[in-house]
Amino acid sequence: MATSRDRTLEVPVIFAGLGKDEARPRFAVYRVDKRGRPSERIGSFDGKHLKIDLGGAETIAFGPDTDDPGALAQESLTIYRVAQKLETWRRQGVVIAQDAWHYFIRLPVCVAGKVRKCRPWFWDYLQQPRLAAIFDHLQRARVEPLGAELQPQLRFPVHCMPLCDGVVEVFERSCCCPAFDLERLLRELQRLLEGLPVPVPAPIPDPGSRLPRIPDPDESPFSDRVLRETARRIGRGKAAMPALAAIPSQKLYQDYLAMRRLAGDAALRYVGERPYLWPLCCPCSLKKVGQTTLQPGGHFDFCYWRRLSRGTCRVTHAFRVRQRINGTWVVVYDGVAAHDHFPAGESADLSSFDPRAVVCADGPGDAPPNEGVPFVMLEHVGRYGSFHFNFPQQADVARMAALDHDDGTYATGYAPDCPWGGRLGLRLWFSPELDGTVAYYRLKVVPVDDDGMAAGTPIVLDDSVAWDKFVESGGEFVRVPEVLGPVPVASGEPGLFRVPYWSSPEHRYLSGQYHQIWDTARDEFGDRRFMLAIEVFDDAGSRIRPDGASGPGADRNFQFRRWTSTALTAVVPFADAAHVFWVDNTPVGGDLVDLRVDGVANGDQCQFLSGTADSRLSVGFRAYHVHGVDHSGTDTDADSFMMNYDLRWLRGLNGGSGALAAAPSTGNDHTDVGENGPAVESGSADFSSMLDLHGRCTFTVRLRVRAKHFDGRSRISAYDFAEIASFALQIGGS
Repeated sequence: MATSRDRTLEVPVIFAGLGKDEARPRFAVYRVDKRGRPSERIGSFDGKHLKIDLGGAETIAFGPDTDDPGALAQESLTIYRVAQKLETWRRQGVVIAQDAWHYFIRLPVCVAGKVRKCRPWFWDYLQQPRLAAIFDHLQRARVEPLGAELQPQLRFPVHCMPLCDGVVEVFERSCCCPAFDLERLLRELQRLLEGLPVPVPAPIPDPGSRLPRIPDPDESPFSDRVLRETARRIGRGKAAMPALAAIPSQKLYQDYLAMRRLAGDAALRYVGERPYLWPLCCPCSLKKVGQTTLQPGGHFDFCYWRRLSRGTCRVTHAFRVRQRINGTWVVVYDGVAAHDHFPAGESADLSSFDPRAVVCADGPGDAPPNEGVPFVMLEHVGRYGSFHFNFPQQADVARMAALDHDDGTYATGYAPDCPWGGRLGLRLWFSPELDGTVAYYRLKVVPVDDDGMAAGTPIVLDDSVAWDKFVESGGEFVRVPEVLGPVPVASGEPGLFRVPYWSSPEHRYLSGQYHQIWDTARDEFGDRRFMLAIEVFDDAGSRIRPDGASGPGADRNFQFRRWTSTALTAVVPFADAAHVFWVDNTPVGGDLVDLRVDGVANGDQCQFLSGTADSRLSVGFRAYHVHGVDHSGTDTDADSFMMNYDLRWLRGLNGGSGALAAAPSTGNDHTDVGENGPAVESGSADFSSMLDLHGRCTFTVRLRVRAKHFDGRSRISAYDFAEIASFALQIGGS
């Protein structure tokens, strides 16, 4: 009867072919299941002896030491039947051949890079006059040289923008090249590029080569003959446009133009210095080694263990990027299909030319300007780029300096002095180094008076916040929510939210999410200026403050900062960081009061107007907002959050139209009219112009009043006003 000792083994190991000064590879022993896969570790080599607890194992495998045996490549395993080897091992130890132990030597490999959405690189070539003329000719002939998906009218960023909210698949390609097949390389490059709307001249062959000759070896890639051939190739449609995600990179095009003129040792040196070209001319293997998610700013990194390469083999990496678009995973960049390879250790700069690719909602992911000390601040409101700084300096904890007349408003691209309204998405910045120091945050708002003093009871913004993140499940990434708060803490402080850091694989947060949504339209707020304050806490829920700052809390090594312009920030030396927001959710107003012929007003509901060809129509109206910034100090209607208004008349069914000019009394359409006192008369139009060749017709006049209100992303058009009035007009009659 076998004893437990019979199933326990401790013996020396001999590595055949290993030099006496070389380190002995470490490896582990695994039980093998019925499918031939390692299931659990049952032994390991400690550098001197191999120790195995065989138990009931009938088949075992030697392989690289790992905590995840199921992830080991089959080629890295050496499998034995215990019954056939056990007694031999007991007598003489274990002898492992070099071809087997070579797989035990593994090196840590890390890859990193960034992914951006860019305009297709070959568009630059199409701007050359001769190329542009050829493609204009093709388009007139109804040939689409760029492919319908890549027409210039589609939206591409003017400058490359980072991608977020995606998964990066990492592929390792190992190429062993005893010699470079240069003819094969040129043909493969030509094949990859011929589907693009760029000149692809034939290769210039070495003497005796099988490659076809071209008439002039010094011919430019942009010669008339090559360009005509490019146009004919595209017109014939023999070469299809590559998939949008698999467009070859510009460096391959540049390599092709350079390689076609090289020969002999120069060509060999050129290829030898560019391992990313080897997969096109050498025997190679390809395998997926893992996947990771895109980080803020489109960055990614991934580490894995790789066995030692031998001989002339070189390793490069290719990547594939997927994004979840409209509920479906879409490949927006495919470096495997595009043969876009990067040598080990080189940062991978990946460019997606797919118009479907979704850019980061949080901008480039870079820290705002700072002094090198970890910091907390309000980064933006709504969309990235809405950096609010139009308020005075902070004077103390929860106190501002005296407010100027327009403090708290925001200067947008469409108007100055815009009030904030609707739901404001508040995005904070926490330096990654603060993970472990700042654990929670809290946001408070309180009305503020003209002296910068709090003028009411602070309101904690405590609506529930959850951030979506990617979680790996069953080899795939799924989107799940994670609640940030409010959460109960040991200190009993209310309204605290956990800071979401990108500090571990468990926290792969998606972009475009806010630390709080401030619904300014709720009744508890109203139309006035507010002070928003940021407070932070440690992992016990106790208040903390920057080193040396005044106010409550324990000192910690960080700063509060605030924007002072769109490009600069400054330190806030207090225990909170305060900001002023002028909140307004009252829509603009307006009214079509009467119609006027030669200045005579008529307020009847149904009007049939007649006059001479020279008679002039005008409108009595109002267009205003009841709140706003007063710059004049005297004009009661200059303090308005109205952006502008317009008045237009429209004739009949699908007839002509025209504008009624701004009220002559104001001279522009940006000033409140008619808010106080009687209606204001608009500019006028004569009957003959309005009727054109018609003796009589029906008309409408339309008033539109537009609001300035801004929610951090766009103008709040829901706060606009519109009204239409109808009437009939004729020349002559009664």
